[in-house]
Amino acid sequence: MMTTVASSSRKDAIAQADEELLATLGYKQEFKRAFSGLETFGVAFSIIGLLPSIASVLFYSIPNGGPSAMVWGWAVASIFILLVGMSMAELASAAPTSGGLYFWTHSLSSPRWRNLLAWIVGYANTIGSVAGIASIDWGCSVQIMAAATIGSKDQSFNPSSGATFGVFVAVVLSHAVLCCLGTQVLARLQTVYVVLNVLLCLAVIVALPAATPSELKNSASFALGNFTNFNGWPDGYAFILSFLAPLWTICSFDSSVHISEEASNAATAVPWAIVGAISIAGILGWAINVSLAFCMGTDLASINDSDQPMAWIFFNSFGQKGTLAVWAIVVIVQYMMGSSMKCNIGTRCIKANICFLS
Repeated sequence: MMTTVASSSRKDAIAQADEELLATLGYKQEFKRAFSGLETFGVAFSIIGLLPSIASVLFYSIPNGGPSAMVWGWAVASIFILLVGMSMAELASAAPTSGGLYFWTHSLSSPRWRNLLAWIVGYANTIGSVAGIASIDWGCSVQIMAAATIGSKDQSFNPSSGATFGVFVAVVLSHAVLCCLGTQVLARLQTVYVVLNVLLCLAVIVALPAATPSELKNSASFALGNFTNFNGWPDGYAFILSFLAPLWTICSFDSSVHISEEASNAATAVPWAIVGAISIAGILGWAINVSLAFCMGTDLASINDSDQPMAWIFFNSFGQKGTLAVWAIVVIVQYMMGSSMKCNIGTRCIKANICFLS
């Protein structure tokens, strides 16, 4: 009984502190604080959706350096992404508002330019969120079609653009329905999303080397030192282009900022969510890329020319049934990315834009 009372009193104190912090910023609390610290982290980490995101962006790293770009390009870019995230985390700790990036822009800019700059940042962020939802859901539809191809006899199924677009529309509409269930449901789902993401990553890191035939296993010199440039750019520039893979994967960590007003103890939970999501994604993503580099074989041209490079690598290692089992979870996690992005970024961002910029 005493424990329950103490816990309730602590929650009330945190809620009051959250509201008072917003008041000092001239910002009135509007939303209910439904997200715990883990769930706030879950929003950023589930939108990153590590393994399915890497599956969607391998075509940036394989032709721009091959194994070296996958392993070392990822490591270099992740460090710079973490530096950006740490700067954002510091701002989020000082001003954990749902307006986020554009509220900070307005507060820290000169009076002469603050309205214009806040408007640009606000609507650029909204456009980016809309594009992000489309990108994630399109990636999900492509992965569903890849599963259909893998499951077909002799992998003879070749999905048309129209069929892929139809699946894309269905995914978007289903996410719209899911968003109607409300914040409470989405908050509770974040723990499931985090666990499934981490287990999927660890399963691939461990199972892929165990299942790969010996003839497809690469030496350390190839996996860590081979540089293959299919695009024709100078090697140095091609290596920089490979940074697009981690940049497209470890992104949208500002999603935790946009739900600051819905997070309990936001001044602590939000910055830790940002730094934690980037750090874990950087480490696990590097391990996944190392595993792929050691288990992809040396025929990089065939992998690069396939519709879905990671599915091709999995098929060579796991076979048809094993690939379908793993790929089904990849599709589910990709779908979860879209639900988190649509509910927590798109709608929250648009709400805040309307409230703040009008």
